[in-house]
Amino acid sequence: MKMPRKNSKNRSSVNVSRRGFLQGSMAAVVGGLTTNVSSPTVLHGATKSSNQLWRERIRPTGPLDEMYWARVRKEFNIVDDISYMNNGTMGPIPNPVVEAQTRYLRDLAADPRAGGSLEPVREKLASFVGADPDEIVLTRSTTEGMKIFCRGLDLQPGDEILMSSHEHPGGYGSWRAREDRDGIVVRTVDIPAPPESADQVIDICEAAITTKTRVLVVSYPIFVTGLLMPIKGLAEMAHRHGVLLSVDGAHALGMLDLQLHDSGVDHFSTAGQKWLLAGSGTGLAYFKRDVQEQVWGDMWRRTDRNEEGARKYEVSGQRHIPSARGMGDAVDFQLAIGKQNIQARVRTLANQLKTCLHEIPGVGIGTSGSAEMSGGLTTFFIDGIPKANTQKALMDREHIYIPGSSLNDFACRVSTHFYNTPDEVERVLSVVRHIAENRSAYSTAV
Repeated sequence: MKMPRKNSKNRSSVNVSRRGFLQGSMAAVVGGLTTNVSSPTVLHGATKSSNQLWRERIRPTGPLDEMYWARVRKEFNIVDDISYMNNGTMGPIPNPVVEAQTRYLRDLAADPRAGGSLEPVREKLASFVGADPDEIVLTRSTTEGMKIFCRGLDLQPGDEILMSSHEHPGGYGSWRAREDRDGIVVRTVDIPAPPESADQVIDICEAAITTKTRVLVVSYPIFVTGLLMPIKGLAEMAHRHGVLLSVDGAHALGMLDLQLHDSGVDHFSTAGQKWLLAGSGTGLAYFKRDVQEQVWGDMWRRTDRNEEGARKYEVSGQRHIPSARGMGDAVDFQLAIGKQNIQARVRTLANQLKTCLHEIPGVGIGTSGSAEMSGGLTTFFIDGIPKANTQKALMDREHIYIPGSSLNDFACRVSTHFYNTPDEVERVLSVVRHIAENRSAYSTAV
């Protein structure tokens, strides 16, 4: 079923040449070799002007049109001739963030004392997500943040954990382990894909709560369907019943303008490698000040736990300092563009995709069309077409990379981030139209 790949117009205008980037990177490395690397402060000082240059290049000074977003895209070393639409799993890292992490690694190689405090990163992340530094844990993944909350919460045999039917294994796995070990009960509730409204979701969850329910676990957004669970309304409802709300927000950081205090959630865990574009081994978890006394850390400390705040959950030995510090640079990159600008761009591209998918006969969408309940993840399926066939056709015909979705055997998931383009979205749609019009050629599993 291998299909010929079509030529796309204007593709070269938005792709960045790897060769050009590598030549520039090598020049920077050669320049670094002539620097006195025995003094890390020299290395840091030498980069101030270049840092200012990239900020000026991406700072919005006029309309946020395609010319502006093409300028932003040039800050990435995106592989030539591949349209990458899966930052929902792993996002590309902007060149300024790569350069910063490389600089931190060189500094440590020259002087192991050059690691520096991570408190400035914590403070920057806290401000970025609308929380206090004492409520932020620097983690290596969403899963780590979910495990800390699960393992540390005081629970008794028979206590219930309620979660949606579409949770990620990294979110529910530790609860299932406690179910086996400690005798707690994990119950799931079915959430439609997509639901009719936020109120419907809240009502479904509330109807499932019992007197034994201690925690409600939901995702924001759900990795399978892209649904933004109405966490503010769910938090208000859960608290009326004396239930805590824990959120798997793996995809939210860098996609949405998070304001965690305003959301009312008790716990929120998220990743840095997805929409924040900070690279692997990065993430954060939020523990609301009011719940920290209910959640134990897994290391005994002499210091006062109240003074320590959420830092008590961060004792885990050595970590990769360049990656952790690089989260701060990833935040700087997004702040230079503007959180609201990024959120609007993400939704504009997703809406373009969803609106046109609705018009194609035989195509179903598992993602809500509501701005309140959707962001940059779109799940779709073509009736009777295995998802592997859709993925292959997208790669063969247009060199577009997307993953399958575990919603069903036919669903695929598209991530639209600010570095993607309307042309890439239209090329996805052109392939979907082609498959829908030639259904018999794609209906047999590859």
